[in-house]
Amino acid sequence: MSAGSTSTTTATNATTPPSSSSSSTQRKFIKRPDDKAMKEEVEALKKEIKKLDLTNNELNAQIQKLQIDQKVMDERNKLQAELKTLISKQSSAKNERNNINEQIKSIDSSMKKKIAEIQQQTSKNNFKNVAEIDARIDSLDKAIDAGNLKLADERRFVKEMSALRKLRKDFGSIEKIQASIDQDKEKIADLKKKLQGTHNKEVQAQFETIQKKLDEINESNKSTISKRNKIYDQRSEIKKEKDAKYDQIRKLRSDFDAKFEHFKKQMEEERQKREEEYKAQQAERKQAKLKQRAEQELADASIPAFTAEINSIHNLLSYFDPSYVKPATTNAATANNASLSSNGSSIPSTTKNQARVIEFPEDLVVVKKEQDDFFTGTKKKGKNAKKHSGKKNFTVAPEIIVALSDLTIPYPLKEENVPETIKTLKETLDALQEKQEEQTKVNIERAKAKIAKFKEDDFEDEEQDDEEEDQN
Repeated sequence: MSAGSTSTTTATNATTPPSSSSSSTQRKFIKRPDDKAMKEEVEALKKEIKKLDLTNNELNAQIQKLQIDQKVMDERNKLQAELKTLISKQSSAKNERNNINEQIKSIDSSMKKKIAEIQQQTSKNNFKNVAEIDARIDSLDKAIDAGNLKLADERRFVKEMSALRKLRKDFGSIEKIQASIDQDKEKIADLKKKLQGTHNKEVQAQFETIQKKLDEINESNKSTISKRNKIYDQRSEIKKEKDAKYDQIRKLRSDFDAKFEHFKKQMEEERQKREEEYKAQQAERKQAKLKQRAEQELADASIPAFTAEINSIHNLLSYFDPSYVKPATTNAATANNASLSSNGSSIPSTTKNQARVIEFPEDLVVVKKEQDDFFTGTKKKGKNAKKHSGKKNFTVAPEIIVALSDLTIPYPLKEENVPETIKTLKETLDALQEKQEEQTKVNIERAKAKIAKFKEDDFEDEEQDDEEEDQN
Protein backbone atom coordinates (compact mmCIF):
# COMPACT_ATOMS: atom_id res chain seq x y z
CA MET A 1 0.00 0.00 0.00
CA SER A 2 1.44 3.33 -1.04
CA ALA A 3 0.33 5.21 2.06
CA GLY A 4 1.96 2.65 4.33
CA SER A 5 5.38 3.32 2.88
CA THR A 6 5.07 7.09 3.22
CA SER A 7 6.76 8.70 6.19
CA THR A 8 4.07 10.16 8.42
CA THR A 9 3.97 13.76 9.64
CA THR A 10 2.19 14.52 12.87
CA ALA A 11 -0.45 17.18 13.01
CA THR A 12 1.55 18.93 15.72
CA ASN A 13 4.14 19.89 13.12
CA ALA A 14 1.46 21.65 11.17
CA THR A 15 0.91 24.04 14.07
CA THR A 16 4.56 24.88 14.78
CA PRO A 17 5.42 28.48 13.76
CA PRO A 18 8.51 28.94 11.60
CA SER A 19 9.90 31.64 13.87
CA SER A 20 9.63 32.11 17.62
CA SER A 21 10.25 35.84 17.26
CA SER A 22 6.70 36.59 16.04
CA SER A 23 3.40 35.35 17.45
CA SER A 24 1.63 32.94 15.07
CA THR A 25 -2.10 32.78 14.40
CA GLN A 26 -4.12 29.80 15.61
CA ARG A 27 -3.29 26.80 13.44
CA LYS A 28 -5.82 24.26 12.16
CA PHE A 29 -5.43 20.80 13.65
CA ILE A 30 -4.99 18.24 10.86
CA LYS A 31 -5.63 14.67 11.90
CA ARG A 32 -3.74 11.87 10.20
CA PRO A 33 -6.09 9.16 8.86
CA ASP A 34 -5.99 5.99 10.99
CA ASP A 35 -5.20 2.85 9.00
CA LYS A 36 -5.87 0.48 11.87
CA ALA A 37 -9.54 -0.13 10.99
CA MET A 38 -8.67 -0.54 7.31
CA LYS A 39 -5.97 -3.13 8.09
CA GLU A 40 -8.38 -5.07 10.31
CA GLU A 41 -10.96 -5.22 7.52
CA VAL A 42 -8.32 -6.32 5.01
CA GLU A 43 -7.13 -9.09 7.32
CA ALA A 44 -10.73 -10.28 7.81
CA LEU A 45 -11.26 -10.41 4.04
CA LYS A 46 -8.00 -12.33 3.58
CA LYS A 47 -9.19 -14.92 6.11
CA GLU A 48 -12.45 -15.32 4.19
CA ILE A 49 -10.47 -15.77 0.97
CA LYS A 50 -8.41 -18.52 2.62
CA LYS A 51 -11.66 -20.30 3.62
CA LEU A 52 -12.87 -20.07 0.01
CA ASP A 53 -9.53 -21.50 -1.16
CA LEU A 54 -10.03 -24.48 1.14
CA THR A 55 -13.54 -25.04 -0.24
CA ASN A 56 -12.18 -24.74 -3.78
CA ASN A 57 -9.56 -27.40 -3.02
CA GLU A 58 -12.29 -29.73 -1.76
CA LEU A 59 -14.25 -29.25 -4.99
CA ASN A 60 -11.15 -30.01 -7.05
CA ALA A 61 -10.72 -33.25 -5.09
CA GLN A 62 -14.35 -34.20 -5.83
CA ILE A 63 -13.81 -33.52 -9.53
CA GLN A 64 -10.82 -35.82 -9.49
CA LYS A 65 -12.99 -38.61 -8.05
CA LEU A 66 -15.72 -38.18 -10.67
CA GLN A 67 -13.59 -39.46 -13.54
CA ILE A 68 -14.97 -41.20 -16.64
CA ASP A 69 -13.32 -44.42 -17.91
CA GLN A 70 -10.09 -43.54 -19.70
CA LYS A 71 -10.98 -45.56 -22.84
CA VAL A 72 -14.27 -43.73 -23.10
CA MET A 73 -12.48 -40.41 -22.56
CA ASP A 74 -9.92 -41.28 -25.26
CA GLU A 75 -12.73 -42.16 -27.69
CA ARG A 76 -14.54 -38.97 -26.78
CA ASN A 77 -11.42 -36.83 -27.24
CA LYS A 78 -10.74 -38.52 -30.59
CA LEU A 79 -14.27 -37.85 -31.82
CA GLN A 80 -14.06 -34.24 -30.63
CA ALA A 81 -10.79 -33.78 -32.53
CA GLU A 82 -12.37 -35.20 -35.70
CA LEU A 83 -15.37 -32.98 -35.16
CA LYS A 84 -13.12 -29.94 -34.90
CA THR A 85 -11.42 -30.92 -38.18
CA LEU A 86 -14.77 -31.24 -39.94
CA ILE A 87 -15.92 -27.93 -38.51
CA SER A 88 -12.73 -26.37 -39.87
CA LYS A 89 -13.42 -27.87 -43.32
CA GLN A 90 -17.01 -26.63 -43.25
CA SER A 91 -15.79 -23.21 -42.24
CA SER A 92 -13.33 -23.17 -45.15
CA ALA A 93 -16.05 -24.30 -47.54
CA LYS A 94 -18.36 -21.62 -46.24
CA ASN A 95 -15.67 -18.96 -46.77
CA GLU A 96 -15.10 -20.27 -50.29
CA ARG A 97 -18.85 -20.11 -51.05
CA ASN A 98 -18.99 -16.57 -49.77
CA ASN A 99 -16.03 -15.64 -51.94
CA ILE A 100 -17.63 -17.22 -55.05
CA ASN A 101 -20.94 -15.49 -54.38
CA GLU A 102 -19.12 -12.18 -54.09
CA GLN A 103 -17.46 -12.80 -57.48
CA ILE A 104 -20.78 -13.73 -59.09
CA LYS A 105 -22.38 -10.64 -57.63
CA SER A 106 -19.58 -8.41 -58.92
CA ILE A 107 -19.64 -9.91 -62.47
CA ASP A 108 -23.44 -9.75 -62.62
CA SER A 109 -23.39 -6.08 -61.62
CA SER A 110 -20.83 -5.29 -64.33
CA MET A 111 -22.85 -7.25 -66.92
CA LYS A 112 -26.05 -5.36 -66.12
CA LYS A 113 -24.24 -2.08 -66.68
CA LYS A 114 -23.04 -3.28 -70.11
CA ILE A 115 -26.57 -4.41 -71.09
CA ALA A 116 -27.96 -1.03 -70.07
CA GLU A 117 -25.34 0.68 -72.25
CA ILE A 118 -26.34 -1.43 -75.30
CA GLN A 119 -30.00 -0.74 -74.69
CA GLN A 120 -29.32 2.96 -74.52
CA GLN A 121 -27.60 2.90 -77.94
CA THR A 122 -30.14 0.60 -79.69
CA SER A 123 -33.21 2.43 -78.38
CA LYS A 124 -32.59 5.24 -80.91
CA ASN A 125 -33.37 2.96 -83.92
CA ASN A 126 -35.17 -0.28 -84.78
CA PHE A 127 -32.06 -2.41 -85.30
CA LYS A 128 -30.72 -4.66 -82.58
CA ASN A 129 -27.60 -5.92 -84.29
CA VAL A 130 -25.41 -5.64 -87.41
CA ALA A 131 -27.16 -8.55 -89.15
CA GLU A 132 -30.46 -6.69 -89.23
CA ILE A 133 -28.73 -3.62 -90.67
CA ASP A 134 -27.04 -5.71 -93.38
CA ALA A 135 -30.40 -7.33 -94.27
CA ARG A 136 -32.01 -3.93 -94.65
CA ILE A 137 -29.14 -2.65 -96.83
CA ASP A 138 -29.43 -5.75 -99.10
CA SER A 139 -33.19 -5.29 -99.53
CA LEU A 140 -32.76 -1.61 -100.48
CA ASP A 141 -29.96 -2.44 -102.88
CA LYS A 142 -32.05 -5.08 -104.66
CA ALA A 143 -34.98 -2.67 -104.97
CA ILE A 144 -32.74 -0.09 -106.60
CA ASP A 145 -31.21 -2.69 -108.96
CA ALA A 146 -34.68 -3.77 -110.14
CA GLY A 147 -35.16 -0.36 -111.78
CA ASN A 148 -38.85 -0.07 -110.94
CA LEU A 149 -38.53 2.78 -108.46
CA LYS A 150 -39.33 6.36 -108.98
CA LEU A 151 -36.46 8.79 -108.96
CA ALA A 152 -37.54 10.29 -105.66
CA ASP A 153 -37.85 6.82 -104.05
CA GLU A 154 -34.51 5.77 -105.44
CA ARG A 155 -32.81 8.86 -103.94
CA ARG A 156 -34.54 8.20 -100.65
CA PHE A 157 -33.31 4.57 -100.64
CA VAL A 158 -29.77 5.62 -101.50
CA LYS A 159 -29.79 8.13 -98.61
CA GLU A 160 -31.14 5.50 -96.25
CA MET A 161 -28.46 3.01 -97.34
CA SER A 162 -25.75 5.64 -96.62
CA ALA A 163 -27.18 6.23 -93.13
CA LEU A 164 -27.40 2.49 -92.48
CA ARG A 165 -23.75 1.95 -93.41
CA LYS A 166 -22.75 4.70 -90.97
CA LEU A 167 -24.95 3.12 -88.29
CA ARG A 168 -23.31 -0.24 -89.00
CA LYS A 169 -19.91 1.24 -88.06
CA ASP A 170 -21.33 2.53 -84.75
CA PHE A 171 -22.69 -0.92 -84.03
CA GLY A 172 -19.09 -2.26 -84.01
CA SER A 173 -18.58 -1.03 -80.42
CA ILE A 174 -21.88 -2.61 -79.42
CA GLU A 175 -20.66 -5.95 -80.70
CA LYS A 176 -17.56 -5.68 -78.48
CA ILE A 177 -19.76 -4.92 -75.48
CA GLN A 178 -21.99 -7.82 -76.37
CA ALA A 179 -18.97 -10.13 -76.61
CA SER A 180 -17.90 -8.99 -73.11
CA ILE A 181 -21.42 -9.72 -71.85
CA ASP A 182 -21.27 -13.21 -73.29
CA GLN A 183 -17.93 -13.80 -71.51
CA ASP A 184 -19.42 -12.61 -68.22
CA LYS A 185 -22.27 -15.08 -68.62
CA GLU A 186 -19.77 -17.90 -69.11
CA LYS A 187 -17.81 -16.84 -65.99
CA ILE A 188 -20.98 -16.80 -63.91
CA ALA A 189 -21.91 -20.27 -65.17
CA ASP A 190 -18.45 -21.60 -64.21
CA LEU A 191 -18.61 -20.00 -60.77
CA LYS A 192 -22.04 -21.53 -60.13
CA LYS A 193 -20.69 -24.98 -60.99
CA LYS A 194 -17.79 -24.37 -58.62
CA LEU A 195 -20.24 -23.21 -55.97
CA GLN A 196 -22.13 -26.47 -56.17
CA GLY A 197 -18.85 -28.31 -55.54
CA THR A 198 -18.40 -26.55 -52.21
CA HIS A 199 -21.52 -28.16 -50.80
CA ASN A 200 -19.79 -31.33 -49.61
CA LYS A 201 -22.55 -33.67 -48.49
CA GLU A 202 -19.98 -36.27 -47.44
CA VAL A 203 -18.43 -33.87 -44.89
CA GLN A 204 -21.86 -33.04 -43.53
CA ALA A 205 -22.67 -36.74 -43.19
CA GLN A 206 -19.42 -37.38 -41.32
CA PHE A 207 -20.16 -34.46 -39.01
CA GLU A 208 -23.60 -35.82 -38.18
CA THR A 209 -22.22 -39.32 -37.54
CA ILE A 210 -19.50 -38.09 -35.16
CA GLN A 211 -21.92 -35.84 -33.35
CA LYS A 212 -24.28 -38.79 -32.85
CA LYS A 213 -21.48 -40.91 -31.32
CA LEU A 214 -20.53 -38.06 -28.98
CA ASP A 215 -24.14 -37.72 -27.91
CA GLU A 216 -24.26 -41.43 -27.11
CA ILE A 217 -21.07 -41.20 -25.00
CA ASN A 218 -22.38 -38.16 -23.16
CA GLU A 219 -25.72 -39.86 -22.55
CA SER A 220 -24.06 -42.97 -21.07
CA ASN A 221 -22.00 -40.72 -18.72
CA LYS A 222 -24.72 -38.18 -18.18
CA SER A 223 -24.88 -38.66 -14.43
CA THR A 224 -21.14 -38.25 -13.94
CA ILE A 225 -20.95 -35.27 -16.28
CA SER A 226 -23.92 -33.66 -14.55
CA LYS A 227 -22.22 -33.97 -11.16
CA ARG A 228 -18.96 -32.62 -12.58
CA ASN A 229 -20.75 -29.69 -14.20
CA LYS A 230 -22.49 -28.92 -10.91
CA ILE A 231 -19.14 -28.88 -9.13
CA TYR A 232 -17.71 -26.69 -11.91
CA ASP A 233 -20.55 -24.24 -11.33
CA GLN A 234 -19.84 -24.22 -7.58
CA ARG A 235 -16.18 -23.57 -8.28
CA SER A 236 -17.10 -20.68 -10.60
CA GLU A 237 -19.24 -19.16 -7.84
CA ILE A 238 -16.32 -19.43 -5.41
CA LYS A 239 -14.09 -17.64 -7.91
CA LYS A 240 -16.65 -14.84 -8.20
CA GLU A 241 -16.77 -14.50 -4.40
CA LYS A 242 -12.97 -14.35 -4.21
CA ASP A 243 -12.83 -11.72 -6.95
CA ALA A 244 -15.45 -9.66 -5.09
CA LYS A 245 -13.43 -9.83 -1.85
CA TYR A 246 -10.24 -8.87 -3.69
CA ASP A 247 -12.16 -5.92 -5.12
CA GLN A 248 -13.20 -4.95 -1.57
CA ILE A 249 -9.56 -5.07 -0.44
CA ARG A 250 -8.48 -2.92 -3.36
CA LYS A 251 -11.28 -0.44 -2.61
CA LEU A 252 -10.36 -0.24 1.09
CA ARG A 253 -6.73 0.47 0.22
CA SER A 254 -7.70 2.90 -2.51
CA ASP A 255 -10.03 4.82 -0.16
CA PHE A 256 -7.33 4.99 2.51
CA ASP A 257 -4.77 6.14 -0.06
CA ALA A 258 -7.18 8.88 -1.12
CA LYS A 259 -7.65 9.99 2.50
CA PHE A 260 -3.90 9.92 3.08
CA GLU A 261 -3.28 11.94 -0.06
CA HIS A 262 -5.87 14.46 1.13
CA PHE A 263 -4.07 14.56 4.50
CA LYS A 264 -0.72 15.22 2.80
CA LYS A 265 -2.33 17.89 0.64
CA GLN A 266 -3.74 19.63 3.73
CA MET A 267 -0.34 19.41 5.42
CA GLU A 268 1.32 20.92 2.37
CA GLU A 269 -1.27 23.71 2.19
CA GLU A 270 -0.73 24.44 5.89
CA ARG A 271 3.04 24.48 5.37
CA GLN A 272 2.71 26.88 2.45
CA LYS A 273 0.40 29.04 4.54
CA ARG A 274 3.00 29.18 7.33
CA GLU A 275 5.72 30.06 4.83
CA GLU A 276 3.58 32.82 3.32
CA GLU A 277 2.84 34.24 6.78
CA TYR A 278 6.52 34.07 7.68
CA LYS A 279 7.50 35.78 4.43
CA ALA A 280 4.89 38.48 5.06
CA GLN A 281 6.24 39.04 8.59
CA GLN A 282 9.81 39.20 7.26
CA ALA A 283 8.77 41.61 4.51
CA GLU A 284 6.98 43.81 7.07
CA ARG A 285 10.03 43.71 9.35
CA LYS A 286 12.35 44.60 6.48
CA GLN A 287 10.07 47.45 5.46
CA ALA A 288 10.06 48.78 9.01
CA LYS A 289 13.87 48.53 9.17
CA LEU A 290 14.21 50.28 5.84
CA LYS A 291 11.85 53.02 6.98
CA GLN A 292 13.75 53.41 10.26
CA ARG A 293 17.06 53.56 8.47
CA ALA A 294 15.72 56.10 5.95
CA GLU A 295 14.38 58.28 8.76
CA GLN A 296 17.73 58.06 10.57
CA GLU A 297 19.65 58.94 7.41
CA LEU A 298 17.40 61.94 6.83
CA ALA A 299 17.61 63.00 10.48
CA ASP A 300 21.40 62.80 10.45
CA ALA A 301 21.56 64.77 7.22
CA SER A 302 19.20 67.43 8.64
CA ILE A 303 21.68 68.32 11.40
CA PRO A 304 23.32 71.61 10.32
CA ALA A 305 26.52 70.98 8.44
CA PHE A 306 29.88 71.49 10.19
CA THR A 307 28.15 71.44 13.61
CA ALA A 308 30.91 69.36 15.17
CA GLU A 309 33.65 71.47 13.58
CA ILE A 310 31.99 74.75 14.64
CA ASN A 311 31.55 73.50 18.23
CA SER A 312 35.16 72.36 18.24
CA ILE A 313 36.29 75.83 17.07
CA HIS A 314 34.19 77.52 19.81
CA ASN A 315 35.79 75.29 22.41
CA LEU A 316 39.28 75.94 21.02
CA LEU A 317 38.66 79.70 21.04
CA SER A 318 37.51 79.43 24.66
CA TYR A 319 40.67 77.47 25.41
CA PHE A 320 43.10 79.93 23.79
CA ASP A 321 41.11 83.05 24.74
CA PRO A 322 39.46 82.77 28.19
CA SER A 323 37.56 85.99 27.51
CA TYR A 324 35.81 84.41 24.47
CA VAL A 325 32.09 83.85 25.02
CA LYS A 326 30.67 80.82 23.23
CA PRO A 327 27.33 81.66 21.53
CA ALA A 328 24.26 79.71 22.73
CA THR A 329 23.20 76.90 20.34
CA THR A 330 20.18 74.53 20.34
CA ASN A 331 21.09 71.89 17.76
CA ALA A 332 21.31 68.27 18.76
CA ALA A 333 24.95 67.89 17.87
CA THR A 334 25.98 70.68 20.29
CA ALA A 335 23.88 69.14 23.05
CA ASN A 336 25.75 65.87 22.57
CA ASN A 337 29.16 67.52 22.84
CA ALA A 338 30.69 68.00 26.28
CA SER A 339 31.60 71.52 27.33
CA LEU A 340 35.13 72.54 27.93
CA SER A 341 36.02 72.15 31.59
CA SER A 342 36.85 75.26 33.68
CA ASN A 343 40.54 74.46 33.84
CA GLY A 344 40.69 73.66 30.13
CA SER A 345 42.10 70.22 30.76
CA SER A 346 39.87 68.48 28.17
CA ILE A 347 38.15 69.31 24.88
CA PRO A 348 35.83 67.17 22.71
CA SER A 349 37.34 65.50 19.73
CA THR A 350 35.16 64.97 16.65
CA THR A 351 37.09 61.90 15.71
CA LYS A 352 37.32 60.11 19.04
CA ASN A 353 41.11 60.07 18.49
CA GLN A 354 40.60 58.34 15.12
CA ALA A 355 41.67 59.75 11.78
CA ARG A 356 38.81 61.09 9.66
CA VAL A 357 38.24 63.28 6.63
CA ILE A 358 36.45 66.61 7.16
CA GLU A 359 34.54 67.78 4.11
CA PHE A 360 35.00 71.57 3.81
CA PRO A 361 33.48 73.75 1.09
CA GLU A 362 35.54 74.05 -2.03
CA ASP A 363 36.00 77.83 -1.59
CA LEU A 364 37.04 77.59 2.08
CA VAL A 365 40.53 79.02 2.60
CA VAL A 366 42.46 77.92 5.67
CA VAL A 367 45.45 80.01 6.61
CA LYS A 368 48.43 77.89 7.47
CA LYS A 369 51.49 79.37 9.09
CA GLU A 370 54.86 77.82 8.92
CA GLN A 371 56.02 76.90 12.43
CA ASP A 372 59.43 76.54 13.78
CA ASP A 373 60.41 73.24 15.16
CA PHE A 374 59.10 73.15 18.71
CA PHE A 375 62.07 71.16 19.83
CA THR A 376 64.68 73.29 18.05
CA GLY A 377 66.57 75.65 20.37
CA THR A 378 69.90 77.38 20.81
CA LYS A 379 72.11 77.30 23.82
CA LYS A 380 73.09 80.73 25.10
CA LYS A 381 75.68 81.52 27.69
CA GLY A 382 75.92 84.26 30.19
CA LYS A 383 73.23 86.63 31.27
CA ASN A 384 70.85 85.96 28.40
CA ALA A 385 70.91 82.27 29.15
CA LYS A 386 69.81 82.91 32.64
CA LYS A 387 66.91 85.07 31.47
CA HIS A 388 65.81 82.36 29.05
CA SER A 389 65.85 79.70 31.73
CA GLY A 390 63.67 81.88 33.91
CA LYS A 391 60.76 81.98 31.38
CA LYS A 392 57.64 79.85 31.90
CA ASN A 393 57.50 76.83 29.57
CA PHE A 394 54.68 76.98 26.91
CA THR A 395 52.68 73.71 26.51
CA VAL A 396 49.57 72.66 24.59
CA ALA A 397 47.33 69.81 25.80
CA PRO A 398 47.29 66.72 23.55
CA GLU A 399 43.50 67.03 23.10
CA ILE A 400 44.00 70.54 21.74
CA ILE A 401 46.61 69.32 19.28
CA VAL A 402 44.23 66.57 18.05
CA ALA A 403 41.31 69.04 17.70
CA LEU A 404 43.49 71.48 15.70
CA SER A 405 44.76 68.58 13.57
CA ASP A 406 41.17 67.55 12.81
CA LEU A 407 40.58 71.08 11.51
CA THR A 408 43.91 71.02 9.60
CA ILE A 409 45.08 74.08 11.60
CA PRO A 410 48.70 74.12 12.88
CA TYR A 411 48.98 74.19 16.66
CA PRO A 412 51.06 77.06 18.21
CA LEU A 413 54.57 76.13 19.13
CA LYS A 414 55.12 79.26 21.18
CA GLU A 415 52.91 81.57 23.11
CA GLU A 416 53.55 84.25 20.52
CA ASN A 417 51.79 82.04 17.92
CA VAL A 418 48.50 81.88 19.84
CA PRO A 419 47.03 85.10 18.36
CA GLU A 420 47.68 83.76 14.89
CA THR A 421 45.97 80.47 15.81
CA ILE A 422 42.95 82.38 17.20
CA LYS A 423 42.77 84.40 14.01
CA THR A 424 42.86 81.25 11.87
CA LEU A 425 40.16 79.63 14.04
CA LYS A 426 37.87 82.66 13.63
CA GLU A 427 38.41 82.78 9.87
CA THR A 428 37.64 79.06 9.62
CA LEU A 429 34.55 79.56 11.83
CA ASP A 430 33.27 82.40 9.60
CA ALA A 431 33.83 80.34 6.45
CA LEU A 432 32.03 77.29 7.90
CA GLN A 433 29.08 79.32 9.19
CA GLU A 434 28.77 81.06 5.83
CA LYS A 435 28.53 77.71 4.00
CA GLN A 436 26.56 75.86 6.70
CA GLU A 437 23.05 76.32 5.29
CA GLU A 438 24.06 75.48 1.71
CA GLN A 439 26.02 72.40 2.76
CA THR A 440 23.11 71.22 4.95
CA LYS A 441 20.81 71.30 1.90
CA VAL A 442 23.39 69.35 -0.07
CA ASN A 443 23.61 66.75 2.71
CA ILE A 444 19.80 66.37 2.78
CA GLU A 445 19.65 65.86 -0.99
CA ARG A 446 22.44 63.28 -0.80
CA ALA A 447 20.58 61.47 1.99
CA LYS A 448 17.37 61.39 -0.10
CA ALA A 449 19.29 60.00 -3.09
CA LYS A 450 20.88 57.36 -0.86
CA ILE A 451 17.47 56.39 0.55
CA ALA A 452 16.09 56.02 -2.97
CA LYS A 453 18.88 53.59 -3.83
CA PHE A 454 18.34 51.34 -0.81
CA LYS A 455 18.15 47.69 -1.83
CA GLU A 456 16.72 44.91 0.28
CA ASP A 457 19.61 42.59 -0.60
CA ASP A 458 22.15 45.07 0.67
CA PHE A 459 19.99 45.65 3.72
CA GLU A 460 19.80 41.90 4.45
CA ASP A 461 23.60 41.60 4.22
CA GLU A 462 23.93 44.52 6.60
CA GLU A 463 21.45 42.89 9.01
CA GLN A 464 23.42 39.64 8.95
CA ASP A 465 26.62 41.51 9.69
CA ASP A 466 24.88 43.28 12.60
CA GLU A 467 23.63 39.95 13.97
CA GLU A 468 27.12 38.43 13.76
CA GLU A 469 28.56 41.43 15.59
CA ASP A 470 25.90 41.10 18.31
CA GLN A 471 26.71 37.43 18.74
CA ASN A 472 30.42 38.17 18.98
